[in-house]
Amino acid sequence: MRFKGRFYLFMIVLIGVVIGAILIMQARKRNAEIQFGSIDADLEVTAAVIRDEMIVMTEQYEKALFQVVEGEVVNNDQLIVQLYKRGYQDDTMITLLNLQKNIYAYQLQLLGGELPPGLVEINSNIAALEEQIRAIAREESELDMLTLEQSLKGLQTERAQLLRDTVQADGSLNAMYEEEASHIATQNSWKLDIRNTAGTGVVSFYFDGYEQVLSVNKLSTINSALVSSVVNGNNTSAATSTTSQEPLYRIINNTHWYIAYVTKSNEPMRLVAGETYYVTFGDYSDTVYTATARATTVSESSVVNVLEFNTDIGKLIGTRVVHATVSKSAQGLVVPISAIEIVDGIPCITISYGDTPLRVEIEILSKDEKRAVIRARNEADTLVAGQKFYKP
Repeated sequence: MRFKGRFYLFMIVLIGVVIGAILIMQARKRNAEIQFGSIDADLEVTAAVIRDEMIVMTEQYEKALFQVVEGEVVNNDQLIVQLYKRGYQDDTMITLLNLQKNIYAYQLQLLGGELPPGLVEINSNIAALEEQIRAIAREESELDMLTLEQSLKGLQTERAQLLRDTVQADGSLNAMYEEEASHIATQNSWKLDIRNTAGTGVVSFYFDGYEQVLSVNKLSTINSALVSSVVNGNNTSAATSTTSQEPLYRIINNTHWYIAYVTKSNEPMRLVAGETYYVTFGDYSDTVYTATARATTVSESSVVNVLEFNTDIGKLIGTRVVHATVSKSAQGLVVPISAIEIVDGIPCITISYGDTPLRVEIEILSKDEKRAVIRARNEADTLVAGQKFYKP
């Protein structure tokens, strides 16, 4: 079959139309330009709190008498707790207390009913403290029981010393003193004074089991599975100890702490390392906290975002899971969300580099439902307003 010139002309025109259509489509894909603008963003998250704290461990013990209250600021070498070793029996303490009551009664007998003015005042203060302690036991007072008990012990010690200095001891009283000293020595042989060696900070005796893994020393190993486990309500670790030691107390740096939360890896918005963000915890306070983003950890399906705080943790000091609003206002280069692709876990846009498409990795500083403020992730890449980009 022989073709006429008219056919060839038709084919040339058809090919030209197809090529033109392709060029027009390509031009339309890259006819959008990077704009300049600003966006305010708020992100609601559920996060795990990571405290800057030191855990003090101890051998297993029978009994503990705390010398400071939960949440108190303590210093180095301060007495924190008195421990009684395994095997200790309270009968030894009961025997000592009964003996001291007998000593007190015999001292009063030797005084013959004439009480020194100092003793009257001390007894009055002791009676007042005992009534306050009973009120707490009846749930009629919100005073701190430990503080009152320590004050009571101090007054009892002061009274005992006053009577030793005042009462002329006879043979029976001296024998009681010797017996008391023997019981105190026995008691002290079971007792171990724990003084703080972890520095100045807020003391806490409560543990949720995550202290060892949600640690400032292990930020680089915190993964999305761990954070998700915590924020989904599994806030008590079931891990068993492989040593004979157990946690006794924590010293918390209340002005340095973190929160960590998880976002999906196919979501463009994640924290940008070094950037400042503003965070509120509506369930606890109206305070607006300032935080700095740490480098994110990106896995196949998730991104772990970490914010660092250098301010008083306040009411969050005993909290592990929080609902937070993370806010960011940014001004700069603006592109549509639709122009952003996630490639190997990293947000990218494709720009027109002459006639050649060029993929550029980006960081997203802020975004709303339709647009995002971006910047180049690598210093070697340059993005400017007016630059054309391709829409995926």
